[in-house]
Amino acid sequence: MRRGKFNANQLQIDFLSAYRQLLVSLGTAQNLPVNEAVFVKLTDHWESTRQMPTDLLFQKSPVEAVIYRLSKQDARLAFPAEMIAGDLRGVPGLTGFAARFREQGWVILPFELAGAYKQVFLHILVAAIGLEHLYADKAELLDEAERVALATLMPEAEINSFFGVRLSRFPDSFRLDVSNYFNLPFEFVLKRAHQLGVITDEVLESAKGNPVRSTRRPQSSRAA
Repeated sequence: MRRGKFNANQLQIDFLSAYRQLLVSLGTAQNLPVNEAVFVKLTDHWESTRQMPTDLLFQKSPVEAVIYRLSKQDARLAFPAEMIAGDLRGVPGLTGFAARFREQGWVILPFELAGAYKQVFLHILVAAIGLEHLYADKAELLDEAERVALATLMPEAEINSFFGVRLSRFPDSFRLDVSNYFNLPFEFVLKRAHQLGVITDEVLESAKGNPVRSTRRPQSSRAA
């Protein structure tokens, strides 16, 4: 049945329902209401028209390729029969999210997100949908989705080829070379190296305070 005019007061009730659930929201707590509102708007449009909004910029191919790569990495992942994914342009406060709507999986990212960040966030959000049946706690779901995504994007042998000498400091030239090789932000390369035990907790925390110089201002990598 077609929904009536959107009422913001119904948002909390809607998201407690079984058929519409936001699984992972990227950004901070301030971004969460924006991501929720976008999800409601998109799913209401789908429910009433069975068509994707014209401003959703991609749908099938990228997410299917990501599912294929993730599934080869981790056999636990289980995806719904239909996945809807896309970029939205010009939505202030939108940081991206993974969600379930009825029998569908939804992944939405802002068009303005830098390419390297879009690559890693797309893999994390898709992995979250595939792992959702195993993790009731959202923080645990996000942590495991990130671990699976980074393992898929950065094979252990390739990480070891860069970090095999147990580096503790990372000059800008090294950061740029590694980021360009994987086409990923260096902060996520460091996370993967830490997952594999190649760098220590202390080295990871120290490196966070010395980011690679860049003219781009990426979206937050935190999740609310």
